[in-house]
Amino acid sequence: MSNKDDSTAPYPRNIRDFQELSSKKPSEWTEVELRYNHRAMSDLSPWLNEQGTHIHSQIIQEIERRGV
Repeated sequence: MSNKDDSTAPYPRNIRDFQELSSKKPSEWTEVELRYNHRAMSDLSPWLNEQGTHIHSQIIQEIERRGV
């Protein structure tokens, strides 16, 4: 068994893929989905277009709203 935290775990099986999530508001996402996609988008932030930056901003706002 590994002592790694969730941020370094492989893609969680219990979250929907981004294609499905993109049709929903971040307020409808689970905390695991928010954390995973925030980490992924943070890593990719230099290459995000305007729409990607906007979605990432919404994710950050939702994380802050929930206190995750």
